[in-house]
Amino acid sequence: MPSWDDLKFALALSRHGRMNSAAQSLGINVATMSRRIERLGEILGQPPFVKKADGWEPSPVITGLLDIAEEVEQRLETEMNSIRSGTAAQNTRFSIGCPPIISLFVLYPNIANRDPALGNVSYSFTQRVMEDGLGENDLVIQHKRPESGRVITQKIATLSSSIYRLKGGRETGGWVSLSEQYDPTPFNQAGYRFFGTPPSVRVQSMYELYELIGATGMAGPIPDLVAASNPELEIVPGGETISETALWLIYHASRRGDPVMEQTVAWVKDSFARMQSQQSRVVNLRRA
Repeated sequence: MPSWDDLKFALALSRHGRMNSAAQSLGINVATMSRRIERLGEILGQPPFVKKADGWEPSPVITGLLDIAEEVEQRLETEMNSIRSGTAAQNTRFSIGCPPIISLFVLYPNIANRDPALGNVSYSFTQRVMEDGLGENDLVIQHKRPESGRVITQKIATLSSSIYRLKGGRETGGWVSLSEQYDPTPFNQAGYRFFGTPPSVRVQSMYELYELIGATGMAGPIPDLVAASNPELEIVPGGETISETALWLIYHASRRGDPVMEQTVAWVKDSFARMQSQQSRVVNLRRA
C-alpha cells in the first residue's frame, strides 16, 4: 500500500508536470524524484504517470490517490493553522496565486490593513495569468471558474476594461495590445473590434501595456482598476467598458474553518472593496 511519503512525490509531479520542477518544489534532486515515482509504480503494479509532449500526466489509476493526498495535505495545513493561531510567534507560510495586476494594484496597497492576527503569516505571491487550478498555492484568484475539484469558489469581482490614452492625446496611427497568445481572450478580441485593425505594438503583460500607453501616447485597452492609478489617462470616446471578466477566488474545501484562510479571504475581499471604491471616485472625477 502506498504511504503518505509516496503520495507526496506523486502529488508534486501531478502539480508541476515535470520531474525537475517537482523535485525542486520538494528540495530533492531529479534522480531521487524519478526513483520515488518508479517505486510507486512498483507498488501499484503499473506506471502512475504517462509521459506526454508537454510533461508527465497522471494515469487514471492514480487519480483517486491524488485526490486523497490533496485532501490530507490541505486538512493537515488547516489543523496546523488552528494550532498556531493560539501559539505566539509561530510563523505560517501562505501562498497566493493571481494575475500580477491584481497583486500590484489591489493586494499590495492593502497589506498594511490586514487583521493583526495575520502578523505571523508569511505571504508569497505567484504570478498566474492563464493557469487553472490551485497548483502549489493555498488560495488563487483567476479569470476562469473551476469546473471540477473539491474547491470553494467565490466570485470576488468583475474586472472591466476600457480603451485609454493620455489626456489630450490624438490619433497616432496605431494602438497597443497584449501578445498573440491572448488573442482568443475577450480582452484582446474587444480591442480588435474597437480599432478594426491589428495592434501596432504588443507586450507580454498588462503592466507593460499600462506603461506603454502612458509612455507613447498610443491608445489601448487596460483594466479600469489599473487606469484608476494614473489621473493622466482618459477613456477614448466610445471606448468605455469594452469587456468585463469575472474574477474567482478559490481554495480547497478542506480549508474551511482554517483561521488563516478565513482571515486572508476577508483581507482579499476588503482589498477589492477598497480598490473598487477608489476606482469609482476616479471615474466620477473623469466624468465631471
